[in-house]
Amino acid sequence: MKYFGFFVFAALGFIAQPALANYPCPGGPGPGEQQIGVGGGSHGIAAVPLCVATGGGADSGGGGGYAGYSCYGCNIFADPAPPSYDAMNSAINEQASRNAEAQKQMLEAEAKLQKLEADPDYQRYKRGEWRFFQAKKDSAPGDNCVAMWSKEGGAVSIVGPGKVYQGGMLIFWSADIPTPSSTQTVAVTLKQSKYQPQSVNALNFSVPNIPAGAIGLTVPNIDAALNTMLDVEHFIVEMDGRAVADIDWTDGLAARARLHQCVSKR
Repeated sequence: MKYFGFFVFAALGFIAQPALANYPCPGGPGPGEQQIGVGGGSHGIAAVPLCVATGGGADSGGGGGYAGYSCYGCNIFADPAPPSYDAMNSAINEQASRNAEAQKQMLEAEAKLQKLEADPDYQRYKRGEWRFFQAKKDSAPGDNCVAMWSKEGGAVSIVGPGKVYQGGMLIFWSADIPTPSSTQTVAVTLKQSKYQPQSVNALNFSVPNIPAGAIGLTVPNIDAALNTMLDVEHFIVEMDGRAVADIDWTDGLAARARLHQCVSKR
């Protein structure tokens, strides 16, 4: 685009001259043009015919224009191009208009991105955040306690015991996880920061109105699960040899303390 800009302005300086300014016309004079001499011919420059635009010719139109000349985006040039440059003028102006439109769209996209980058919700989405709640509104104190880390690309939840199930669950959410219509038992491999990979069975399910699939690992004792939480953690869940969840968290120890505080109210 830089070269094009240079060419346009070079062409502008070369073509948009006062009346009867001459210009190279390699094909010789055409209708509405007159050859007045030759340019170059020395210092390594080939001899090229020079013409001026007279505006005459059998096909000349009125209004100071030229027959068959359609000036697309004429604002680039102070005057209509001479006949020899009609097609070039049209092509250059058309490309310049496209470049201007592309630049406008780029500036609009950049402005939208800057606005998005300044949005606190978007920043939390990018860097991740913890949320703490009880999964059911009518839960008794200490039941269904959840610590959920969500970040761009997915989420992971640590769920405490409830009235029926006395253990806990570690649930991964991702758009790459299958979304079966009914809960299925699947084999997965869990990889963590400081632990050896584990091949375990898990529950694969989906929840209405959540646009992601879920992989749930059951833990018999929530306290044991809490004790394995690290401050900085990275999980990869593989299913059928393919990673379906890849997420990392920070501030895991503070989250563990909050979740333990909720669970201890049972």
